[in-house]
Amino acid sequence: MTTPDQTGDQPGAVAPVTQAARIEALDVLRGVAVLGILMMNITAFGLLWQAYSNPTVDGGADGWNMTAYQITTVGFEGTMRGIFSLLFGASVVLLTGRMEQAGAGIMAAEIHFRRMLWMLVFGVIHWSLLLWVGEILFAYSICGLVLFSLRKLTPRFQLGIAAGLLALSALASYSGYQEGIETRAAAMAAQTAKAGGVELTARQEKAIEAWQEEVSHSRPTAENAAEQRAWHEGSYPAAVAGQIGFAYEFQWVELPFFFLFDMMPFMLIGMALLKLGVITGARSMRTYAAMAVVGYAIGIPLGVYELDLVLASNFAQLGFMQASTTYEFSRLAMVVGHLGVLLMAIRAGVFKPLQRALGAVGQMALSNYLAQTLICTALFYGFGFGLYSDLQRWQLYIVVGAIWVAQLIWSPLWLAAFRFGPFEWLWRSLTYWQRQPMRRGRGAAVGGEGAVVAAG
Repeated sequence: MTTPDQTGDQPGAVAPVTQAARIEALDVLRGVAVLGILMMNITAFGLLWQAYSNPTVDGGADGWNMTAYQITTVGFEGTMRGIFSLLFGASVVLLTGRMEQAGAGIMAAEIHFRRMLWMLVFGVIHWSLLLWVGEILFAYSICGLVLFSLRKLTPRFQLGIAAGLLALSALASYSGYQEGIETRAAAMAAQTAKAGGVELTARQEKAIEAWQEEVSHSRPTAENAAEQRAWHEGSYPAAVAGQIGFAYEFQWVELPFFFLFDMMPFMLIGMALLKLGVITGARSMRTYAAMAVVGYAIGIPLGVYELDLVLASNFAQLGFMQASTTYEFSRLAMVVGHLGVLLMAIRAGVFKPLQRALGAVGQMALSNYLAQTLICTALFYGFGFGLYSDLQRWQLYIVVGAIWVAQLIWSPLWLAAFRFGPFEWLWRSLTYWQRQPMRRGRGAAVGGEGAVVAAG
């Protein structure tokens, strides 16, 4: 079995990165993203799945509930996932580049692919046994296998490919919207004919089924709502068996679109921004201020426009489909705006104690991400506290705040005594085929720039 000191031209060529080599800005950004992703995921943990985009389904759609929905939809929908994707792409360049510069040779590829395959295993466990249907470690690992071949492209090519994929995403969404208009019209005509006593053709029946399937993405049928509640109310084995079909559908059937048009463009952008020194905090304050101004000037109006389309349609499926045609561009603009503000704060050193805590959260991103699932599973499933569908949307954010506080406290305390988060330690030990030193003061390896994870 090969150990880190047995490969490469010098000792430690494929060992985890030292603490001194960490990039503070990336850790802080990662910490913000791992906390922020819970702000979006919490509705899917605590309410019917469709309530994530449609507040009329579950959790309340008035007062503070609607305010929370509007703020998160315009300001944060998809942005934390976007930042995670940027950082994931950057991590591929950092990890492989560091090993190649140290003389690891072909071992750099072996370590990278081994990391991705272990992440894939963690992802499958996460959505099948830990019960988080919306997890994206699985999808990210597959993206990582592809990204290896794109890591050495110039930033211009990486940004060009990303732009092309985003344009294709918009085209696919627009095509889906037009198809939705036609499908709805055909289904309405068929239902009218059926109400008039006309025997429907197979094509008409198929049109009704197709539209009902489309509508179910934003508004569950009574049967589907009852099914979701049932797997949250029973025992753990019943929950695993109940949600596995839905999880498989989300993770496998819907993966290609997210893989090509949602995740990969942002990962490629992250690779380019790392090489350009943007996300490491190496650019000027003027650059980051420009990012904030331009990003928000585009992203906020586009987000409000998309929200207005949904509200004007009374949360109808066609409203969501029409809003999706510009979604990737409004999301990208908001990510740029958020990055600008965050990197200005990091460069200025404001709220330094908070930055240190966020950096610790970021160093333990995988552990904190999985801990959020374990906590929410205990809160919302019947074999735990059984709070599923009991809290209103705004109340869920009290839960989010409590988890944030806990993770901001426990992450620095943990890292004061240990070199890695618990799941980071496991991941690295499996990746390097060698048990990594855990307590501080034993061995030399601390942290690792590859510790980037994300959730949808």
